[in-house]
This record gives sequence, structure tokens and C-alpha cells, in this order.
Amino acid sequence: MAKTLSLREAKEILKSPNDVKRQAVEQELAAIGSSELTDVLQWDSNGHTTMLASDELSEKAKRGIKKMKVTPTQYGNQLEIEMYDKIAALRLLAKHYGMLNVDTAQNRPSVLGINISGPETVYDIKEKQPEKTKDKKTKD
Repeated sequence: MAKTLSLREAKEILKSPNDVKRQAVEQELAAIGSSELTDVLQWDSNGHTTMLASDELSEKAKRGIKKMKVTPTQYGNQLEIEMYDKIAALRLLAKHYGMLNVDTAQNRPSVLGINISGPETVYDIKEKQPEKTKDKKTKD
């Protein structure tokens, strides 16, 4: 497939009646799900890493690569390879084939009843005593 699909677009195509597009998406997801880093890189016991030439890579390995970056440094080229998310691709395929039971209740919020009770408090109410006031001298 030439165009990179989003997860949402892939889900829509898997539900579509167009068999050709659906099979293409299934094959792409299967290739992503089965691709491995060792399809692209090789390393020895000393940690020396080499990348296979692009004409030596299988189609499955090419489909599994999301991004590749080569940065020249004073010690040689620094290679960074990012693969597509295998788990997401395999989960989407499993849902498509009905291998995962999708529980719609999981997406609903839980309703909880919480009753909080504290210690019982007793208040003693005392009558307020009238304050004694000093007699004021009044003018006659």
C-alpha cells in the first residue's frame, strides 16, 4: 500500500464491502504484526550492528518500518529505526476476525453508591446566662 492509513481509516476499510481494499489492509496489518527488527538489522556478539541493504529486505520487513533516520557522527553513522506498533495491528486484526470479545460495558462509566457516616456527635445546648450590666446613672 502506498498511502499510510490511520487506525481509524483501517477500521473503516475492514468493515467496508470492498473486498480488494479489505484484503489489502488485512495483508498490511499481517505484515506489520509479523515483522521483526531482525528482518532489518543484524548484530554480532561484540555489538556491531549492520543494516541489510534495501534490496535485501523482504516486503514484510519494508512494511514494518515506520521511520528510518541515519545521522552521521564522528564515530560513524548513527542509525535509528522505528517499527510500526505490532500490538495495535494484531489487536485490530483479532477484532476484525472476531477473536476478541468486545465488551461494550467496559466503555461505560461505573456507577458507585457511596455512603459515608462519621462518628455520632452529641451537642449539649446550654442556655445563655444574661450578662450582668453595671447600673448606669441616669440624669433626672
